[in-house]
Amino acid sequence: MRVFNIQSDLKFKSEKQKFRNEAMNETNPRWENAALRETPLEKKPFDLRTPFERDKNRIMYSEGYDRLRYKTQVFFNPQNDMVSTRSTHVALVSDIARSISKRLGLNEDLAEAIAQGHDIGHTPFGHDGEKVLDKISQSKGLPKFWHEKNSLRMADDILLLENSKGKLKNLDLTYAVRDGIINHCGEVNQNFVMPREEFIDLKTIQRPAQVQPYTWEGVVVKISDKIAYLGRDIDDAKKVGVLKGKQLKELNKMMAKQLGVPNIEANNTNIVNLFIHDIVQNSSPDKGIGFSEPVAHLMDDIKEFNYKNIYLNPKVKNINSKTVDEIIKQVFDYYETSYDERAFVKNTRKNPILTTFKNWAVRYTNTPERPKNCDNKILYHLKNPKEYNQAIVDFISGMTDKYILRVFKFINKTK
Repeated sequence: MRVFNIQSDLKFKSEKQKFRNEAMNETNPRWENAALRETPLEKKPFDLRTPFERDKNRIMYSEGYDRLRYKTQVFFNPQNDMVSTRSTHVALVSDIARSISKRLGLNEDLAEAIAQGHDIGHTPFGHDGEKVLDKISQSKGLPKFWHEKNSLRMADDILLLENSKGKLKNLDLTYAVRDGIINHCGEVNQNFVMPREEFIDLKTIQRPAQVQPYTWEGVVVKISDKIAYLGRDIDDAKKVGVLKGKQLKELNKMMAKQLGVPNIEANNTNIVNLFIHDIVQNSSPDKGIGFSEPVAHLMDDIKEFNYKNIYLNPKVKNINSKTVDEIIKQVFDYYETSYDERAFVKNTRKNPILTTFKNWAVRYTNTPERPKNCDNKILYHLKNPKEYNQAIVDFISGMTDKYILRVFKFINKTK
């Protein structure tokens, strides 16, 4: 067994800033591609922000970012206020990505912007909700639904901000941030990951992990996503009683054995610190971003432990999957049966649920009811039921757990 020296060189004297020549800044030969936007930035007086800081702010001030606080991470509709939501996860990924980027010499602003936006297209009820929306989408002849692509769709087409002229516009993020969002899939199968060379049309990507990110910062976020959820999910599972003494002792022993140390407690702090320390020590522009062999194996072991004891635990799955499937399908069916070719959505009078949906949808349609301050893209055309169904999928994907439950209760109350 290779012994892992957990006390080794914590100051990173010789390791720090190894990627400073690779950072995505104005001296990088790929900067022009990375900083590309659909519309050139409007100059603002007294603005000291970099292009990537402006992207981060555009994401943070959007409706999609606000709604993350009421979306499930792992535990559906938790009564425990101390259990993570999707916004907790995003904050953790951002913190980890910035910490790694700082020590490697990468662009911290870019890493943070990607991290802040990586889950803005996640559904209510987490991955269970994502699976249900995918089944519905494909049954209606719509594109396959996966949250990484939906996060890019949110950034490019759905989320709106008011500009200085009072017009509602799409976020219009830089290519590097958009690329990091759609390619953030944290399921890293190989240990060392390197960015791709090709500058491609991101809308041609058809599945998660089809290509690697375009920047080193995107690679950092991709791995930070995995680091963030592994440790935190263990702590959350302890809080709700899914993980108990015997399982935790098993995990502690497994970690100690893999690392070659006498003992170590498997909690979020130790797991995150260990992974950050190891990734900074072992990554290089020649090899890529990755871990030492024992820590790479440990990450796989923790993931396997979490699947067995948390994600596939009957106490979690039997409640989540069955309930989520019923809720999302009923809500989709309700909106679908409310289609009216002439009025887009029928029977909205004295119906707050349909009124809210119609007011949202007309911002993206060619109807005369489209608000005059909307200067965003037109996505749906009234005479096409398939595009109407896409509007429903987009609307549901943006819902919080709380709101979709309110819609579900309203539907069943008025039956």
